[in-house]
Amino acid sequence: MAASDSNNPQDEARLTAMIQRWAEGKATLRDVRGYTDDELYAIAKTAYIFFYQGRIAEARTLFQGLYAVNPADAYFAKALGVVEMAAGNPQGALAAYDVALKLDARDAQAYVGRAEVRLSLGQKAQALEDLRRIPALVDADEPLAHKAEAMVTALTQR
Repeated sequence: MAASDSNNPQDEARLTAMIQRWAEGKATLRDVRGYTDDELYAIAKTAYIFFYQGRIAEARTLFQGLYAVNPADAYFAKALGVVEMAAGNPQGALAAYDVALKLDARDAQAYVGRAEVRLSLGQKAQALEDLRRIPALVDADEPLAHKAEAMVTALTQR
C-alpha cells in the first residue's frame, strides 16, 4: 500500500472523500486504505497457520480484522465462522456463516459449516435444510457431497 503525501491537498481531498464513502457504507476499509488482495490473503494465510497450530485466539483476531477490513469477502466471513466455532462461540460462528452465505449463496462449504453449528445449537431441522442444499451446489462425487449426504442420513435415521 502506497503512503499518501499528507502535504498534497489532492491526496488529502481524495482520502477525505473515500472516508466519507466508507462512513456512508459505500466503501470498505480495504478501499480506504488501498489494501490489495495479495496483502489481505497473506494475512489470511498466517491466520490459517495459527488456526492449525491451535493458536485460536490469534487466528480469531486476524480473521476478525480481515472481515472488518473487507466485509464483502465471503471467504473471510466463512473463515471467521470456523474460528468462532473452534473458540467456543457458536452464536458468533452462526452469524459469520450467515454473512458468508449472504455474500455467496452458492458456497456449499458455508452451508455445511452452518449446518454443523446449527446442530451444536440443537437446530436439527435448520441443519437438515442447509445440508439438503448441497447436491444442487457440488458434484455428487465431491467429498463435501459425501459428507453432507452422510450427515443427512445420520440425522434422519430413527
